[in-house]
Amino acid sequence: MKIPSLFKTPRNQRFNITPRYYDPVKEEIEQRTSRIKKELTIGEGDDVWDENISSSRIVGSFRHGRSKTKSTVGMTQAVIVMLLVGGGAGYLYFGNLALYIFLLVSSVLLYLKVKHII
Repeated sequence: MKIPSLFKTPRNQRFNITPRYYDPVKEEIEQRTSRIKKELTIGEGDDVWDENISSSRIVGSFRHGRSKTKSTVGMTQAVIVMLLVGGGAGYLYFGNLALYIFLLVSSVLLYLKVKHII
Protein backbone atom coordinates (compact mmCIF):
# COMPACT_ATOMS: atom_id res chain seq x y z
CA MET A 1 0.00 0.00 0.00
CA LYS A 2 1.38 3.36 -1.03
CA ILE A 3 1.58 6.17 1.49
CA PRO A 4 0.19 9.44 0.10
CA SER A 5 2.61 12.37 0.04
CA LEU A 6 2.78 15.97 -1.15
CA PHE A 7 6.02 15.49 -3.09
CA LYS A 8 6.61 13.37 -6.12
CA THR A 9 9.33 10.81 -5.49
CA PRO A 10 11.84 10.30 -8.29
CA ARG A 11 11.73 7.03 -10.19
CA ASN A 12 14.70 4.96 -11.15
CA GLN A 13 16.43 6.10 -14.30
CA ARG A 14 16.52 3.48 -17.03
CA PHE A 15 19.61 2.90 -19.11
CA ASN A 16 19.88 1.15 -22.42
CA ILE A 17 23.36 -0.35 -22.39
CA THR A 18 24.47 -2.80 -25.04
CA PRO A 19 27.14 -5.03 -23.49
CA ARG A 20 30.42 -5.58 -25.32
CA TYR A 21 32.40 -8.77 -24.94
CA TYR A 22 36.12 -8.41 -24.25
CA ASP A 23 38.43 -11.40 -24.03
CA PRO A 24 41.90 -10.30 -22.87
CA VAL A 25 43.43 -13.74 -23.43
CA LYS A 26 42.25 -13.89 -27.02
CA GLU A 27 43.47 -10.36 -27.71
CA GLU A 28 46.88 -11.11 -26.21
CA ILE A 29 47.20 -14.26 -28.34
CA GLU A 30 46.31 -12.27 -31.47
CA GLN A 31 48.87 -9.60 -30.61
CA ARG A 32 51.58 -12.20 -30.03
CA THR A 33 50.88 -14.01 -33.29
CA SER A 34 50.89 -10.75 -35.27
CA ARG A 35 54.13 -9.67 -33.57
CA ILE A 36 55.79 -13.00 -34.34
CA LYS A 37 54.64 -12.83 -37.97
CA LYS A 38 56.06 -9.32 -38.30
CA GLU A 39 59.35 -10.40 -36.73
CA LEU A 40 59.59 -13.31 -39.18
CA THR A 41 58.89 -11.13 -42.21
CA ILE A 42 61.36 -8.40 -41.17
CA GLY A 43 65.03 -9.08 -41.88
CA GLU A 44 67.25 -9.96 -38.95
CA GLY A 45 69.36 -6.81 -39.30
CA ASP A 46 66.45 -4.37 -39.38
CA ASP A 47 65.36 -2.67 -36.18
CA VAL A 48 61.81 -1.42 -36.62
CA TRP A 49 59.87 0.19 -33.78
CA ASP A 50 56.27 -0.96 -33.67
CA GLU A 51 53.49 0.38 -31.47
CA ASN A 52 51.96 -3.08 -30.98
CA ILE A 53 55.22 -4.48 -29.64
CA SER A 54 55.64 -1.64 -27.18
CA SER A 55 51.99 -1.76 -26.08
CA SER A 56 52.18 -5.48 -25.27
CA ARG A 57 55.28 -4.84 -23.16
CA ILE A 58 53.52 -1.98 -21.39
CA VAL A 59 50.54 -4.20 -20.53
CA GLY A 60 52.85 -6.77 -18.96
CA SER A 61 54.68 -4.16 -16.91
CA PHE A 62 51.40 -2.83 -15.51
CA ARG A 63 50.43 -6.31 -14.37
CA HIS A 64 53.78 -6.73 -12.63
CA GLY A 65 53.53 -3.35 -10.89
CA ARG A 66 50.03 -4.06 -9.61
CA SER A 67 51.05 -7.31 -7.91
CA LYS A 68 54.04 -5.58 -6.31
CA THR A 69 51.76 -2.86 -4.91
CA LYS A 70 49.34 -5.42 -3.46
CA SER A 71 52.13 -7.25 -1.64
CA THR A 72 53.48 -3.97 -0.23
CA VAL A 73 50.04 -2.93 1.03
CA GLY A 74 49.48 -6.31 2.65
CA MET A 75 52.83 -6.12 4.42
CA THR A 76 52.11 -2.60 5.67
CA GLN A 77 48.71 -3.65 7.02
CA ALA A 78 50.25 -6.65 8.78
CA VAL A 79 52.88 -4.42 10.44
CA ILE A 80 50.21 -1.96 11.60
CA VAL A 81 48.05 -4.73 13.08
CA MET A 82 51.05 -6.27 14.88
CA LEU A 83 52.03 -2.88 16.31
CA LEU A 84 48.50 -2.22 17.57
CA VAL A 85 48.15 -5.66 19.15
CA GLY A 86 51.64 -5.40 20.64
CA GLY A 87 50.91 -1.93 21.99
CA GLY A 88 47.65 -3.06 23.58
CA ALA A 89 49.20 -6.16 25.14
CA GLY A 90 52.19 -4.12 26.34
CA TYR A 91 49.88 -1.60 27.96
CA LEU A 92 48.07 -4.36 29.82
CA TYR A 93 51.35 -5.83 31.12
CA PHE A 94 53.62 -2.79 31.55
CA GLY A 95 51.31 0.24 31.68
CA ASN A 96 52.29 3.68 30.38
CA LEU A 97 55.87 2.68 29.60
CA ALA A 98 54.60 0.42 26.80
CA LEU A 99 52.57 3.30 25.34
CA TYR A 100 55.65 5.54 25.28
CA ILE A 101 57.68 2.84 23.54
CA PHE A 102 54.82 2.22 21.10
CA LEU A 103 54.64 5.94 20.33
CA LEU A 104 58.39 6.10 19.76
CA VAL A 105 58.47 3.06 17.47
CA SER A 106 55.43 4.15 15.46
CA SER A 107 56.81 7.67 14.97
CA VAL A 108 60.16 6.27 13.77
CA LEU A 109 58.38 3.93 11.34
CA LEU A 110 56.22 6.79 10.07
CA TYR A 111 59.32 8.94 9.53
CA LEU A 112 61.05 6.14 7.62
CA LYS A 113 57.93 5.55 5.51
CA VAL A 114 57.62 9.25 4.63
CA LYS A 115 61.31 9.42 3.64
CA HIS A 116 60.81 6.26 1.49
CA ILE A 117 63.52 4.37 3.36
CA ILE A 118 61.23 1.40 4.01
